[in-house]
Amino acid sequence: MNNTIKLSLVSIFFLFSILVHAEEKVLCTVTNDIDSEVAEMSVDMDADQRSILHLYKDTFKGGVRMSREEMKVSDLTNGGIVLNRKDKYITVRMWSDNYDQQRGGILYLDTLYSGVNGERRQYEFDLVVDKNGPIMIYEKQEFNKMKFIAKRSPILGPIGIAKVAFSR
Repeated sequence: MNNTIKLSLVSIFFLFSILVHAEEKVLCTVTNDIDSEVAEMSVDMDADQRSILHLYKDTFKGGVRMSREEMKVSDLTNGGIVLNRKDKYITVRMWSDNYDQQRGGILYLDTLYSGVNGERRQYEFDLVVDKNGPIMIYEKQEFNKMKFIAKRSPILGPIGIAKVAFSR
C-alpha cells in the first residue's frame, strides 16, 4: 500500500472517530408570534458530555431546515452573538461575562423592545453543563422553548419584542 493511501485511511479513521464521539443536543426551540419560522439552538458536546464544542442556530420553514449557522462559543464573552437582525437593528443578542465551555454560566438575552426609541430589554438565564449534558434555566425552571412576543404599534405594526416566554 502506498503512503498516500495509508495517509488517507488514517485521516478517514481519525475523522470518523471524532464524529462518533461528539454528540449534538438541541438546547431549545425558538418561535415567535409574527411568522411560522422556527429556529433551534443546538450544541455539539464532547464524548463525555462535559464540554460544549460548537453552538449552532438552525432555521426551519415548514419542517425543512433552511439554514445552519455555526456560532463561536468564544464570542459569548467577546461582545456576544447576534441571533437576529432586522435591517440595521440588532433585535436579539446573547452574551455572557462568565461563560465556561465545561461548566456553562450566566447568559443574557438582549432584545430590542422598541425600534422607535431604541429601548432594549434583557433576560438572564443559566446554561448549566451537568453529568447529563447542558440544560437551560430561567427563574429556577428548566426550559427548552423560547417564544418571542412582538411589541406592536397600531400604525407601524411590529416595532420590537414585548417579551420572551420561556417554557418546557
